[in-house]
Amino acid sequence: KLPEPLLTASRRPPYTIMEAKKREMINEERTVIDEDLIIQAVLEERKYNLDETIPDLKVEEDVNLDKIDSLSLTHKKIFSISNLDGFNLRKLVLNSNIIEKIEGLDHLVNLEWLDLSFNRISKIEGLDNLVNLKDLSLHKNKITKVEGLDNLKKLQILSLGENEISSMGVFQDLRKFKSLRVVNLRGNPVSRNDSYISSVIAFLPHVQYLDFKLLQPTPEQKDYYPSDLDRLVKDEKKNAEEQQIVEEKEAFAKKDSEVNVSGMRTLYDDMLAQDKFYADTISIFHGIAGFKQEVMIKYKNEFKKAVEDYLSECQQLYEMNVKERERLREVIAGADSKSKKLSVEIIQEFEALKESSIQEYNLEMDPRVLEDLSAEIKNLEGKLMDNEMLLAEQLGDLFEEFNIFLRKSKEQSNAKRSDFTLRIQEIVEGYQTKLQEFVDKEKDRIEEDEEDEDEVDEDELDDMTKLLKNDEKLKEAISGSHSMQKDFIDELVGAHSREEEARIKKLQTQLQLENYNKNRNRVAEIFDVVDLYRKVIKMCEMVDDDEDEEEEDDDSAT
Repeated sequence: KLPEPLLTASRRPPYTIMEAKKREMINEERTVIDEDLIIQAVLEERKYNLDETIPDLKVEEDVNLDKIDSLSLTHKKIFSISNLDGFNLRKLVLNSNIIEKIEGLDHLVNLEWLDLSFNRISKIEGLDNLVNLKDLSLHKNKITKVEGLDNLKKLQILSLGENEISSMGVFQDLRKFKSLRVVNLRGNPVSRNDSYISSVIAFLPHVQYLDFKLLQPTPEQKDYYPSDLDRLVKDEKKNAEEQQIVEEKEAFAKKDSEVNVSGMRTLYDDMLAQDKFYADTISIFHGIAGFKQEVMIKYKNEFKKAVEDYLSECQQLYEMNVKERERLREVIAGADSKSKKLSVEIIQEFEALKESSIQEYNLEMDPRVLEDLSAEIKNLEGKLMDNEMLLAEQLGDLFEEFNIFLRKSKEQSNAKRSDFTLRIQEIVEGYQTKLQEFVDKEKDRIEEDEEDEDEVDEDELDDMTKLLKNDEKLKEAISGSHSMQKDFIDELVGAHSREEEARIKKLQTQLQLENYNKNRNRVAEIFDVVDLYRKVIKMCEMVDDDEDEEEEDDDSAT
Protein backbone atom coordinates (compact mmCIF):
# COMPACT_ATOMS: atom_id res chain seq x y z
CA LYS A 1 0.00 0.00 0.00
CA LEU A 2 1.40 3.35 -1.03
CA PRO A 3 1.69 6.19 1.50
CA GLU A 4 -1.21 8.71 1.29
CA PRO A 5 0.84 11.53 -0.37
CA LEU A 6 2.14 9.12 -3.00
CA LEU A 7 -1.32 7.62 -3.50
CA THR A 8 -2.82 11.08 -4.10
CA ALA A 9 -0.06 11.98 -6.51
CA SER A 10 -0.55 8.75 -8.44
CA ARG A 11 -4.24 9.59 -8.98
CA ARG A 12 -3.66 13.22 -10.03
CA PRO A 13 -4.32 13.77 -13.76
CA PRO A 14 -1.48 15.10 -15.90
CA TYR A 15 -3.40 18.43 -16.34
CA THR A 16 -5.71 20.61 -14.21
CA ILE A 17 -9.52 20.30 -14.14
CA MET A 18 -9.88 23.56 -16.08
CA GLU A 19 -7.53 22.25 -18.74
CA ALA A 20 -9.53 19.03 -18.85
CA LYS A 21 -12.76 20.96 -19.52
CA LYS A 22 -11.08 22.94 -22.27
CA ARG A 23 -9.80 19.74 -23.85
CA GLU A 24 -13.28 18.23 -23.57
CA MET A 25 -14.85 21.22 -25.34
CA ILE A 26 -12.21 21.15 -28.08
CA ASN A 27 -12.73 17.47 -28.68
CA GLU A 28 -16.51 17.73 -28.40
CA GLU A 29 -18.34 16.89 -31.60
CA ARG A 30 -20.28 19.87 -32.97
CA THR A 31 -23.07 19.87 -35.55
CA VAL A 32 -24.17 22.58 -37.95
CA ILE A 33 -27.77 22.90 -39.09
CA ASP A 34 -27.90 22.10 -42.81
CA GLU A 35 -30.34 20.71 -45.36
CA ASP A 36 -29.34 17.09 -44.78
CA LEU A 37 -29.84 17.41 -41.03
CA ILE A 38 -33.26 19.01 -41.51
CA ILE A 39 -34.41 16.33 -43.98
CA GLN A 40 -33.20 13.63 -41.59
CA ALA A 41 -35.12 15.24 -38.73
CA VAL A 42 -38.30 15.49 -40.80
CA LEU A 43 -38.06 11.83 -41.76
CA GLU A 44 -37.47 10.84 -38.15
CA GLU A 45 -40.53 12.82 -37.05
CA ARG A 46 -42.62 11.14 -39.76
CA LYS A 47 -41.46 7.75 -38.59
CA TYR A 48 -42.29 8.67 -35.01
CA ASN A 49 -45.74 10.04 -35.79
CA LEU A 50 -46.81 7.55 -38.49
CA ASP A 51 -47.13 3.78 -38.70
CA GLU A 52 -43.72 2.26 -39.35
CA THR A 53 -45.28 -0.15 -41.85
CA ILE A 54 -46.04 2.70 -44.27
CA PRO A 55 -43.55 2.35 -47.14
CA ASP A 56 -41.20 5.05 -48.48
CA LEU A 57 -40.91 6.90 -45.18
CA LYS A 58 -37.23 7.48 -45.87
CA VAL A 59 -37.53 8.84 -49.39
CA GLU A 60 -35.83 12.23 -49.24
CA GLU A 61 -37.57 13.43 -52.40
CA ASP A 62 -40.86 13.44 -50.47
CA VAL A 63 -39.60 16.16 -48.09
CA ASN A 64 -40.72 19.59 -49.29
CA LEU A 65 -38.63 22.07 -47.29
CA ASP A 66 -40.80 25.00 -48.41
CA LYS A 67 -43.85 23.56 -46.65
CA ILE A 68 -42.25 22.61 -43.34
CA ASP A 69 -43.90 24.47 -40.44
CA SER A 70 -42.60 22.27 -37.61
CA LEU A 71 -38.99 21.24 -37.03
CA SER A 72 -37.47 19.18 -34.21
CA LEU A 73 -33.67 18.98 -33.93
CA THR A 74 -33.06 17.45 -30.51
CA HIS A 75 -29.90 15.69 -29.28
CA LYS A 76 -27.97 16.72 -32.42
CA LYS A 77 -25.04 18.47 -30.69
CA ILE A 78 -25.98 21.71 -32.48
CA PHE A 79 -23.87 24.61 -31.18
CA SER A 80 -25.30 27.49 -33.26
CA ILE A 81 -28.76 28.42 -34.56
CA SER A 82 -28.22 29.10 -38.26
CA ASN A 83 -29.30 28.29 -41.82
CA LEU A 84 -33.03 28.58 -41.09
CA ASP A 85 -33.57 31.42 -43.57
CA GLY A 86 -36.42 30.78 -45.96
CA PHE A 87 -38.43 28.65 -43.54
CA ASN A 88 -41.85 29.67 -42.25
CA LEU A 89 -41.92 27.70 -39.04
CA ARG A 90 -44.59 27.75 -36.37
CA LYS A 91 -42.83 25.29 -34.08
CA LEU A 92 -39.07 24.88 -33.51
CA VAL A 93 -37.59 22.42 -31.02
CA LEU A 94 -33.84 22.65 -30.36
CA ASN A 95 -33.65 21.18 -26.88
CA SER A 96 -30.76 19.01 -25.63
CA ASN A 97 -28.01 20.57 -27.73
CA ILE A 98 -24.95 22.70 -26.90
CA ILE A 99 -26.31 26.10 -28.00
CA GLU A 100 -24.79 29.04 -26.13
CA LYS A 101 -26.51 32.02 -27.79
CA ILE A 102 -30.04 32.70 -29.08
CA GLU A 103 -29.61 34.00 -32.62
CA GLY A 104 -30.66 33.41 -36.23
CA LEU A 105 -34.41 33.59 -35.50
CA ASP A 106 -35.26 37.12 -36.67
CA HIS A 107 -37.06 35.99 -39.82
CA LEU A 108 -39.29 33.42 -38.06
CA VAL A 109 -42.00 35.99 -37.34
CA ASN A 110 -44.79 33.35 -37.35
CA LEU A 111 -43.12 31.14 -34.76
CA GLU A 112 -45.51 30.19 -31.94
CA TRP A 113 -43.53 27.49 -30.11
CA LEU A 114 -39.82 27.59 -29.31
CA ASP A 115 -38.03 25.02 -27.16
CA LEU A 116 -34.39 25.71 -26.25
CA SER A 117 -34.27 23.63 -23.10
CA PHE A 118 -31.15 21.78 -21.97
CA ASN A 119 -28.58 23.99 -23.66
CA ARG A 120 -25.88 26.38 -22.46
CA ILE A 121 -27.69 29.69 -22.90
CA SER A 122 -26.81 32.38 -20.36
CA LYS A 123 -28.82 35.33 -21.72
CA ILE A 124 -32.31 35.75 -23.19
CA GLU A 125 -31.87 37.68 -26.44
CA GLY A 126 -32.58 37.55 -30.17
CA LEU A 127 -36.36 37.18 -29.74
CA ASP A 128 -37.51 40.71 -30.63
CA ASN A 129 -39.12 39.73 -33.96
CA LEU A 130 -41.01 36.71 -32.61
CA VAL A 131 -44.16 38.70 -31.89
CA ASN A 132 -46.44 35.65 -32.33
CA LEU A 133 -44.59 33.43 -29.86
CA LYS A 134 -46.94 31.77 -27.35
CA ASP A 135 -44.82 29.00 -25.82
CA LEU A 136 -41.17 29.53 -24.84
CA SER A 137 -39.08 26.93 -23.00
CA LEU A 138 -35.57 27.71 -21.73
CA HIS A 139 -35.50 25.02 -19.09
CA LYS A 140 -32.12 23.87 -17.76
CA ASN A 141 -29.80 26.61 -19.05
CA LYS A 142 -27.58 29.18 -17.33
CA ILE A 143 -29.95 32.16 -17.29
CA THR A 144 -29.65 34.59 -14.37
CA LYS A 145 -32.30 37.21 -15.22
CA VAL A 146 -35.46 37.68 -17.27
CA GLU A 147 -34.85 40.05 -20.18
CA GLY A 148 -35.30 40.33 -23.93
CA LEU A 149 -38.99 39.39 -23.86
CA ASP A 150 -40.61 42.83 -24.22
CA ASN A 151 -42.04 42.21 -27.71
CA LEU A 152 -43.60 38.84 -26.87
CA LYS A 153 -47.06 40.23 -26.06
CA LYS A 154 -48.80 36.92 -26.89
CA LEU A 155 -46.66 34.78 -24.58
CA GLN A 156 -48.81 32.26 -22.68
CA ILE A 157 -46.34 29.62 -21.48
CA LEU A 158 -42.85 30.35 -20.13
CA SER A 159 -40.60 27.65 -18.74
CA LEU A 160 -37.40 28.86 -17.03
CA GLY A 161 -36.94 25.99 -14.60
CA GLU A 162 -33.50 24.80 -13.50
CA ASN A 163 -31.70 28.07 -14.24
CA GLU A 164 -29.84 30.52 -12.00
CA ILE A 165 -32.51 33.19 -11.40
CA SER A 166 -32.32 34.48 -7.84
CA SER A 167 -33.94 37.94 -7.83
CA MET A 168 -37.51 38.34 -6.62
CA GLY A 169 -37.77 41.12 -9.21
CA VAL A 170 -38.49 38.42 -11.78
CA PHE A 171 -42.19 38.67 -10.88
CA GLN A 172 -42.23 42.39 -11.67
CA ASP A 173 -40.48 41.64 -14.97
CA LEU A 174 -43.17 39.13 -15.93
CA ARG A 175 -46.12 41.26 -14.82
CA LYS A 176 -46.31 43.04 -18.19
CA PHE A 177 -47.24 39.80 -20.01
CA LYS A 178 -51.01 39.82 -19.53
CA SER A 179 -51.53 36.66 -21.63
CA LEU A 180 -49.16 34.58 -19.47
CA ARG A 181 -50.97 31.60 -17.94
CA VAL A 182 -48.23 29.04 -17.22
CA VAL A 183 -44.88 29.79 -15.52
CA ASN A 184 -42.14 27.40 -14.45
CA LEU A 185 -39.33 28.65 -12.21
CA ARG A 186 -38.75 25.45 -10.27
CA GLY A 187 -35.12 24.70 -9.51
CA ASN A 188 -34.06 28.37 -9.51
CA PRO A 189 -32.73 29.98 -6.31
CA VAL A 190 -35.77 32.30 -6.34
CA SER A 191 -38.11 29.32 -5.97
CA ARG A 192 -36.60 28.58 -2.55
CA ASN A 193 -37.72 31.94 -1.16
CA ASP A 194 -40.38 31.66 1.58
CA SER A 195 -42.69 34.11 -0.22
CA TYR A 196 -42.17 32.52 -3.66
CA ILE A 197 -45.73 31.30 -4.25
CA SER A 198 -47.28 34.31 -2.50
CA SER A 199 -45.30 36.68 -4.73
CA VAL A 200 -46.41 34.87 -7.87
CA ILE A 201 -50.05 35.17 -6.76
CA ALA A 202 -49.64 38.84 -5.86
CA PHE A 203 -47.64 40.03 -8.85
CA LEU A 204 -49.00 37.66 -11.51
CA PRO A 205 -52.76 37.31 -10.86
CA HIS A 206 -53.35 36.05 -14.41
CA VAL A 207 -51.04 33.02 -13.99
CA GLN A 208 -52.99 29.80 -13.43
CA TYR A 209 -50.22 27.17 -13.32
CA LEU A 210 -46.92 27.45 -11.46
CA ASP A 211 -44.17 24.85 -11.78
CA PHE A 212 -46.54 22.45 -13.57
CA LYS A 213 -49.12 22.65 -10.79
CA LEU A 214 -52.49 24.37 -10.65
CA LEU A 215 -52.27 27.40 -8.38
CA GLN A 216 -54.60 26.98 -5.40
CA PRO A 217 -53.64 29.78 -3.02
CA THR A 218 -54.29 29.59 0.70
CA PRO A 219 -56.04 32.51 2.48
CA GLU A 220 -52.65 33.70 3.76
CA GLN A 221 -51.19 33.67 0.26
CA LYS A 222 -54.18 35.57 -1.10
CA ASP A 223 -53.75 38.28 1.53
CA TYR A 224 -50.04 38.73 0.80
CA TYR A 225 -49.46 42.26 -0.53
CA PRO A 226 -45.82 43.40 -0.65
CA SER A 227 -45.08 47.11 -0.30
CA ASP A 228 -43.37 47.39 -3.69
CA LEU A 229 -46.53 46.05 -5.37
CA ASP A 230 -48.45 49.14 -4.28
CA ARG A 231 -45.85 51.38 -5.93
CA LEU A 232 -45.87 49.16 -9.01
CA VAL A 233 -49.65 49.37 -9.33
CA LYS A 234 -49.51 53.18 -9.10
CA ASP A 235 -46.79 53.30 -11.76
CA GLU A 236 -48.81 50.99 -14.00
CA LYS A 237 -51.86 53.20 -13.62
CA LYS A 238 -49.83 56.30 -14.44
CA ASN A 239 -48.24 54.58 -17.44
CA ALA A 240 -51.65 53.41 -18.63
CA GLU A 241 -52.99 56.97 -18.48
CA GLU A 242 -49.96 58.28 -20.36
CA GLN A 243 -50.31 55.51 -22.93
CA GLN A 244 -53.98 56.39 -23.37
CA ILE A 245 -53.01 60.00 -24.07
CA VAL A 246 -50.43 58.86 -26.60
CA GLU A 247 -52.94 56.56 -28.30
CA GLU A 248 -55.52 59.34 -28.45
CA LYS A 249 -52.96 61.65 -30.04
CA GLU A 250 -52.02 58.95 -32.52
CA ALA A 251 -55.71 58.39 -33.32
CA PHE A 252 -56.19 62.12 -33.89
CA ALA A 253 -53.04 62.24 -35.99
CA LYS A 254 -54.23 59.32 -38.13
CA LYS A 255 -57.66 60.87 -38.58
CA ASP A 256 -56.15 64.28 -39.40
CA SER A 257 -53.88 62.63 -41.95
CA GLU A 258 -56.90 61.05 -43.67
CA VAL A 259 -58.73 64.40 -43.67
CA ASN A 260 -55.51 66.09 -44.89
CA VAL A 261 -55.18 68.50 -41.94
CA SER A 262 -52.07 67.09 -40.27
CA GLY A 263 -50.46 69.54 -37.87
CA MET A 264 -53.48 71.85 -37.67
CA ARG A 265 -54.49 70.91 -34.12
CA THR A 266 -51.07 71.94 -32.81
CA LEU A 267 -50.47 74.77 -35.29
CA TYR A 268 -50.51 77.54 -32.68
CA ASP A 269 -48.06 75.89 -30.30
CA ASP A 270 -45.80 74.65 -33.11
CA MET A 271 -45.77 78.08 -34.69
CA LEU A 272 -44.68 79.83 -31.48
CA ALA A 273 -42.07 77.13 -30.85
CA GLN A 274 -40.52 77.86 -34.26
CA ASP A 275 -40.68 81.66 -33.80
CA LYS A 276 -37.22 82.52 -32.49
CA PHE A 277 -38.11 86.21 -32.18
CA TYR A 278 -40.97 85.32 -29.86
CA ALA A 279 -38.79 82.96 -27.82
CA ASP A 280 -35.78 85.28 -27.56
CA THR A 281 -37.43 88.68 -27.23
CA ILE A 282 -41.21 88.94 -27.08
CA SER A 283 -41.64 86.25 -24.41
CA ILE A 284 -39.87 88.64 -22.00
CA PHE A 285 -43.08 90.68 -21.88
CA HIS A 286 -44.82 87.88 -20.00
CA GLY A 287 -43.33 89.50 -16.94
CA ILE A 288 -45.46 92.63 -17.49
CA ALA A 289 -48.87 92.64 -15.86
CA GLY A 290 -51.63 92.37 -18.42
CA PHE A 291 -49.51 91.18 -21.36
CA LYS A 292 -50.65 87.59 -21.15
CA GLN A 293 -54.32 88.50 -20.68
CA GLU A 294 -54.57 91.44 -23.10
CA VAL A 295 -52.39 90.07 -25.90
CA MET A 296 -51.49 86.36 -25.81
CA ILE A 297 -54.70 84.79 -24.50
CA LYS A 298 -56.86 86.76 -26.93
CA TYR A 299 -54.51 85.82 -29.76
CA LYS A 300 -54.55 82.16 -28.81
CA ASN A 301 -58.34 81.98 -28.51
CA GLU A 302 -58.96 83.68 -31.85
CA PHE A 303 -56.31 81.56 -33.54
CA LYS A 304 -57.61 78.23 -32.21
CA LYS A 305 -61.24 79.18 -33.00
CA ALA A 306 -60.24 79.73 -36.63
CA VAL A 307 -58.43 76.39 -36.69
CA GLU A 308 -61.43 74.54 -35.16
CA ASP A 309 -63.78 76.04 -37.76
CA TYR A 310 -61.41 75.02 -40.55
CA LEU A 311 -61.11 71.48 -39.18
CA SER A 312 -64.89 71.18 -39.06
CA GLU A 313 -65.22 72.30 -42.69
CA CYS A 314 -62.49 69.90 -43.81
CA GLN A 315 -64.17 67.03 -41.94
CA GLN A 316 -67.44 67.70 -43.74
CA LEU A 317 -65.69 67.73 -47.09
CA TYR A 318 -63.86 64.50 -46.24
CA GLU A 319 -67.11 62.74 -45.28
CA MET A 320 -68.64 63.86 -48.55
CA ASN A 321 -65.67 62.40 -50.44
CA VAL A 322 -65.93 59.11 -48.54
CA LYS A 323 -69.63 58.81 -49.39
CA GLU A 324 -68.91 59.50 -53.06
CA ARG A 325 -66.19 56.82 -53.14
CA GLU A 326 -68.56 54.34 -51.51
CA ARG A 327 -71.29 55.24 -54.01
CA LEU A 328 -68.84 54.72 -56.88
CA ARG A 329 -67.86 51.26 -55.64
CA GLU A 330 -71.52 50.30 -55.18
CA VAL A 331 -72.38 51.41 -58.72
CA ILE A 332 -69.32 49.56 -60.09
CA ALA A 333 -70.33 46.41 -58.20
CA GLY A 334 -73.90 46.71 -59.54
CA ALA A 335 -72.73 47.15 -63.14
CA ASP A 336 -70.31 44.25 -62.75
CA SER A 337 -73.03 42.02 -61.29
CA LYS A 338 -75.46 42.92 -64.09
CA SER A 339 -72.82 42.21 -66.74
CA LYS A 340 -71.93 38.88 -65.12
CA LYS A 341 -75.60 37.88 -65.02
CA LEU A 342 -75.95 38.62 -68.73
CA SER A 343 -72.79 36.62 -69.52
CA VAL A 344 -74.17 33.63 -67.59
CA GLU A 345 -77.43 33.83 -69.55
CA ILE A 346 -75.51 33.94 -72.85
CA ILE A 347 -73.43 30.91 -71.82
CA GLN A 348 -76.50 29.00 -70.62
CA GLU A 349 -78.24 29.67 -73.93
CA PHE A 350 -75.22 28.35 -75.80
CA GLU A 351 -74.94 25.38 -73.44
CA ALA A 352 -78.46 24.28 -74.38
CA LEU A 353 -77.60 24.63 -78.07
CA LYS A 354 -74.40 22.64 -77.57
CA GLU A 355 -76.19 19.77 -75.83
CA SER A 356 -78.81 19.46 -78.57
CA SER A 357 -76.16 19.74 -81.30
CA ILE A 358 -74.00 16.99 -79.82
CA GLN A 359 -77.04 14.73 -79.44
CA GLU A 360 -77.93 15.36 -83.07
CA TYR A 361 -74.35 14.68 -84.13
CA ASN A 362 -74.24 11.41 -82.19
CA LEU A 363 -77.39 10.26 -84.01
CA GLU A 364 -76.62 11.39 -87.55
CA MET A 365 -72.82 11.73 -87.50
CA ASP A 366 -73.19 14.71 -89.82
CA PRO A 367 -69.98 16.83 -89.66
CA ARG A 368 -71.99 19.91 -90.64
CA VAL A 369 -73.55 19.85 -87.17
CA LEU A 370 -70.12 20.41 -85.58
CA GLU A 371 -69.30 23.08 -88.18
CA ASP A 372 -72.47 24.95 -87.28
CA LEU A 373 -71.62 24.56 -83.59
CA SER A 374 -68.14 26.01 -84.24
CA ALA A 375 -69.77 29.02 -85.87
CA GLU A 376 -72.01 29.42 -82.82
CA ILE A 377 -68.92 29.36 -80.59
CA LYS A 378 -67.58 32.30 -82.56
CA ASN A 379 -70.93 34.06 -82.07
CA LEU A 380 -70.71 33.22 -78.34
CA GLU A 381 -67.28 34.82 -78.15
CA GLY A 382 -68.58 37.91 -79.93
CA LYS A 383 -71.58 38.27 -77.60
CA LEU A 384 -69.43 37.88 -74.49
CA MET A 385 -66.86 40.39 -75.78
CA ASP A 386 -69.64 42.84 -76.68
CA ASN A 387 -70.99 42.52 -73.15
CA GLU A 388 -67.52 43.16 -71.74
CA MET A 389 -67.05 46.20 -73.99
CA LEU A 390 -70.40 47.56 -72.82
CA LEU A 391 -69.30 47.13 -69.19
CA ALA A 392 -65.97 48.80 -69.94
CA GLU A 393 -67.78 51.79 -71.45
CA GLN A 394 -70.10 52.04 -68.44
CA LEU A 395 -67.16 51.92 -66.03
CA GLY A 396 -65.29 54.48 -68.12
CA ASP A 397 -68.24 56.88 -67.83
CA LEU A 398 -68.38 56.26 -64.07
CA PHE A 399 -64.67 56.99 -63.64
CA GLU A 400 -64.95 60.16 -65.71
CA GLU A 401 -67.88 61.28 -63.56
CA PHE A 402 -65.87 60.53 -60.42
CA ASN A 403 -62.84 62.43 -61.76
CA ILE A 404 -65.08 65.47 -62.29
CA PHE A 405 -66.22 65.12 -58.69
CA LEU A 406 -62.59 64.94 -57.51
CA ARG A 407 -61.71 68.11 -59.43
CA LYS A 408 -64.65 69.97 -57.89
CA SER A 409 -63.74 68.62 -54.46
CA LYS A 410 -60.18 69.85 -54.90
CA GLU A 411 -61.46 73.28 -55.91
CA GLN A 412 -63.56 73.37 -52.75
CA SER A 413 -60.55 72.36 -50.65
CA ASN A 414 -58.40 75.03 -52.22
CA ALA A 415 -61.11 77.63 -51.58
CA LYS A 416 -61.38 76.59 -47.92
CA ARG A 417 -57.60 76.69 -47.51
CA SER A 418 -57.51 80.14 -49.10
CA ASP A 419 -60.27 81.42 -46.81
CA PHE A 420 -58.55 79.93 -43.77
CA THR A 421 -55.21 81.46 -44.72
CA LEU A 422 -56.77 84.91 -45.12
CA ARG A 423 -58.60 84.61 -41.80
CA ILE A 424 -55.58 83.38 -39.88
CA GLN A 425 -53.36 86.05 -41.40
CA GLU A 426 -55.82 88.70 -40.26
CA ILE A 427 -55.61 87.24 -36.75
CA VAL A 428 -51.79 87.33 -36.91
CA GLU A 429 -51.92 90.94 -38.13
CA GLY A 430 -54.26 91.79 -35.26
CA TYR A 431 -51.88 90.14 -32.82
CA GLN A 432 -48.97 92.19 -34.13
CA THR A 433 -51.04 95.37 -33.84
CA LYS A 434 -52.03 94.59 -30.24
CA LEU A 435 -48.44 93.73 -29.46
CA GLN A 436 -47.24 97.05 -30.83
CA GLU A 437 -49.93 98.92 -28.93
CA PHE A 438 -48.98 97.18 -25.70
CA VAL A 439 -45.30 97.96 -26.26
CA ASP A 440 -46.05 101.63 -26.97
CA LYS A 441 -48.16 101.86 -23.81
CA GLU A 442 -45.37 100.36 -21.72
CA LYS A 443 -42.81 102.72 -23.26
CA ASP A 444 -44.99 105.70 -22.34
CA ARG A 445 -45.26 104.41 -18.80
CA ILE A 446 -41.49 104.06 -18.50
CA GLU A 447 -40.96 107.59 -19.83
CA GLU A 448 -43.41 108.96 -17.26
CA ASP A 449 -41.64 107.09 -14.48
CA GLU A 450 -38.30 108.47 -15.60
CA GLU A 451 -39.63 112.03 -15.60
CA ASP A 452 -40.59 111.64 -11.94
CA GLU A 453 -37.05 110.55 -11.08
CA ASP A 454 -34.12 112.94 -10.94
CA GLU A 455 -31.58 110.66 -12.63
CA VAL A 456 -31.76 107.15 -14.17
CA ASP A 457 -28.80 104.78 -14.06
CA GLU A 458 -28.90 102.75 -17.31
CA ASP A 459 -26.82 99.96 -15.77
CA GLU A 460 -29.46 99.30 -13.11
CA LEU A 461 -32.35 98.85 -15.58
CA ASP A 462 -33.81 95.35 -15.91
CA ASP A 463 -33.80 93.45 -19.25
CA MET A 464 -37.43 94.28 -19.96
CA THR A 465 -36.95 98.00 -19.53
CA LYS A 466 -33.78 97.95 -21.62
CA LEU A 467 -35.70 96.16 -24.39
CA LEU A 468 -38.54 98.68 -24.29
CA LYS A 469 -36.04 101.53 -24.62
CA ASN A 470 -34.37 99.81 -27.62
CA ASP A 471 -36.66 100.84 -30.50
CA GLU A 472 -34.56 99.18 -33.19
CA LYS A 473 -34.50 95.77 -31.49
CA LEU A 474 -38.22 95.96 -30.73
CA LYS A 475 -39.06 96.78 -34.31
CA GLU A 476 -36.89 93.93 -35.57
CA ALA A 477 -38.45 91.46 -33.12
CA ILE A 478 -42.08 92.37 -33.90
CA SER A 479 -41.48 92.41 -37.65
CA GLY A 480 -39.44 89.20 -37.59
CA SER A 481 -42.04 87.42 -35.46
CA HIS A 482 -44.76 88.39 -37.89
CA SER A 483 -42.79 87.08 -40.87
CA MET A 484 -41.87 83.76 -39.19
CA GLN A 485 -45.43 83.04 -38.11
CA LYS A 486 -46.79 83.93 -41.54
CA ASP A 487 -44.22 81.73 -43.31
CA PHE A 488 -44.89 78.82 -40.95
CA ILE A 489 -48.64 78.94 -41.67
CA ASP A 490 -48.10 79.28 -45.43
CA GLU A 491 -45.73 76.31 -45.47
CA LEU A 492 -48.19 74.04 -43.62
CA VAL A 493 -51.15 75.03 -45.82
CA GLY A 494 -48.99 74.59 -48.93
CA ALA A 495 -47.95 71.12 -47.76
CA HIS A 496 -51.63 70.17 -47.38
CA SER A 497 -52.33 71.31 -50.93
CA ARG A 498 -49.47 69.19 -52.29
CA GLU A 499 -50.57 66.19 -50.22
CA GLU A 500 -54.12 66.43 -51.55
CA GLU A 501 -52.85 66.53 -55.13
CA ALA A 502 -50.77 63.40 -54.47
CA ARG A 503 -53.73 61.63 -52.80
CA ILE A 504 -56.03 62.33 -55.75
CA LYS A 505 -53.46 61.00 -58.24
CA LYS A 506 -52.91 57.91 -56.10
CA LEU A 507 -56.66 57.25 -55.87
CA GLN A 508 -57.14 57.69 -59.61
CA THR A 509 -54.24 55.35 -60.34
CA GLN A 510 -55.57 52.77 -57.89
CA LEU A 511 -59.05 52.80 -59.44
CA GLN A 512 -57.66 52.56 -62.96
CA LEU A 513 -55.41 49.66 -61.99
CA GLU A 514 -58.27 47.81 -60.29
CA ASN A 515 -60.48 48.31 -63.36
CA TYR A 516 -57.70 47.19 -65.70
CA ASN A 517 -57.02 44.00 -63.71
CA LYS A 518 -60.73 43.13 -63.53
CA ASN A 519 -61.15 43.73 -67.25
CA ARG A 520 -58.14 41.57 -68.05
CA ASN A 521 -59.44 38.76 -65.81
CA ARG A 522 -62.90 38.89 -67.40
CA VAL A 523 -61.46 38.76 -70.91
CA ALA A 524 -59.25 35.83 -69.88
CA GLU A 525 -62.35 34.04 -68.56
CA ILE A 526 -64.09 34.56 -71.91
CA PHE A 527 -61.13 33.06 -73.77
CA ASP A 528 -61.10 30.11 -71.34
CA VAL A 529 -64.81 29.42 -71.87
CA VAL A 530 -64.52 29.64 -75.65
CA ASP A 531 -61.40 27.48 -75.65
CA LEU A 532 -63.17 24.86 -73.52
CA TYR A 533 -66.07 24.60 -75.98
CA ARG A 534 -63.66 24.29 -78.90
CA LYS A 535 -61.96 21.43 -77.10
CA VAL A 536 -65.36 19.74 -76.68
CA ILE A 537 -65.90 19.85 -80.46
CA LYS A 538 -62.37 18.58 -81.03
CA MET A 539 -63.04 15.64 -78.73
CA CYS A 540 -66.21 14.79 -80.66
CA GLU A 541 -64.26 14.81 -83.92
CA MET A 542 -61.56 12.61 -82.42
CA VAL A 543 -64.15 10.06 -81.22
CA ASP A 544 -65.67 9.99 -84.72
CA ASP A 545 -62.24 9.43 -86.31
CA ASP A 546 -61.52 6.58 -83.90
CA GLU A 547 -64.82 4.90 -84.75
CA ASP A 548 -64.08 5.24 -88.50
CA GLU A 549 -60.68 3.61 -88.04
CA GLU A 550 -62.26 0.72 -86.10
CA GLU A 551 -64.79 0.13 -88.90
CA GLU A 552 -62.00 0.11 -91.48
CA ASP A 553 -60.09 -2.41 -89.37
CA ASP A 554 -63.18 -4.62 -89.12
CA ASP A 555 -63.72 -4.49 -92.90
CA SER A 556 -60.09 -5.42 -93.50
CA ALA A 557 -60.35 -8.31 -91.10
CA THR A 558 -63.50 -9.54 -92.81
